[in-house]
Amino acid sequence: MGLFDKKKKEQEVNTKAAENLNIEDTDVTDKVDTSNRFFVLVEGVTSMLDGNGSIISGQLYGQLHKGDQVYLYQANAQVAECEIQAVEALVEEKTSIVDEAENTSVSLQLNLPDEVAVRKYAVITNLKPQEKVDPRVSIENPALAGIINGMVKFGKDNGFHATLAYWLSHGHFITPIKMDIEPELNENGVAKISKDTKIGFYMLKSQIKLTGTPEDKDSLVLPLFTDWASLRRWKNLAKDGQRVHTQILSFQDVYGMLKRGNVYSGIAVNPFNEVPCTLPIPYLDTITNTPGYKNDFGIKENGAGAVQEQKIPAGKRILLGVPKETEEVVAIRSKLEEYGQEHDDIKSISFLTKVEEDTKVVRHLVVLEFPEGYETENMKQHMEAIYKELNPLAQEIKQIEYAIKGRIKAIDDVVEQHEQQMLIYRG
Repeated sequence: MGLFDKKKKEQEVNTKAAENLNIEDTDVTDKVDTSNRFFVLVEGVTSMLDGNGSIISGQLYGQLHKGDQVYLYQANAQVAECEIQAVEALVEEKTSIVDEAENTSVSLQLNLPDEVAVRKYAVITNLKPQEKVDPRVSIENPALAGIINGMVKFGKDNGFHATLAYWLSHGHFITPIKMDIEPELNENGVAKISKDTKIGFYMLKSQIKLTGTPEDKDSLVLPLFTDWASLRRWKNLAKDGQRVHTQILSFQDVYGMLKRGNVYSGIAVNPFNEVPCTLPIPYLDTITNTPGYKNDFGIKENGAGAVQEQKIPAGKRILLGVPKETEEVVAIRSKLEEYGQEHDDIKSISFLTKVEEDTKVVRHLVVLEFPEGYETENMKQHMEAIYKELNPLAQEIKQIEYAIKGRIKAIDDVVEQHEQQMLIYRG
């Protein structure tokens, strides 16, 4: 039977939030070249005797050639582009210098820059890095797809899991969905789902009981895919040539969805690849509680990203306006609207630009409206939750602050005057 029960199960998501998601369909299977991709998971690095470079050894998955242009992925480091200058491979239990190799142990000589130090569990691949997520372009997670191959061999190594956690938390995934209303293409060729559409996420039954699963329940996992090549391995997903609709989810999207419900026991990344990656929710909890994750995505203690209610000091002139319409701002608006739809205790959400007149420092401001008598502690919890949702989206925007509607008249007046552009959500 294997690790998963391949009989497709579906979960209908009936929450207010899921019914109103504005999802970008990414059905681009006909545009994706899934051939000739390879990965080398680095297991060791040896300096050459003459001091000119290093020999990098590891396991090859796929086929590579001498002269191939490749990319070196390492956690918390810039991707390095280089060329394979020499290949030594294990062929029929003998090590030989070769021009090409496939699915075997290899040692590679690369023309890496002098300042690049290769670490264990780095990933070498011919897949280029993606600068940003674009629903019109096939999703790729080269480093994550490569490191998953080491799950069986290095599954007891904490260093391996630290690297896996990094790429997992920085990943964006494809997951298939079912809808009761077919989406419509917009002017950019991207499918948009109407607010009345009900969305069903798939489930797979793990044949291994995952940590945290009650004894009387099956371990059901959310299938996630690093790329279309991995999704295509799900046989019979589409019947009679029907279109497969998909949704792009960040790790933060996935984690939030799992923690809001009690259906899933964890995730399965590339479940139909030769080496799948099945992780229970407690494993994901461990990732989100690490200092590295909190620094990249969570609440930053005593730092510029700390969540607190905005106060305007006496005598300080603050200019408030409508944020520029960038892709980043559009994504933040969408996330704020989604958050408001999920929480009935929020009456409205507005989004502004805030400029200090003397320093010209530009910040952004989320204004939340709550019912009369609402507890301050609960307000802060919402601010912290929103921060976690927005932080992965913020690139050019360096700081987002928060205000409560009704406490600063100047802010309330500006929101009222520019309601059409600033008001994101009203309950």
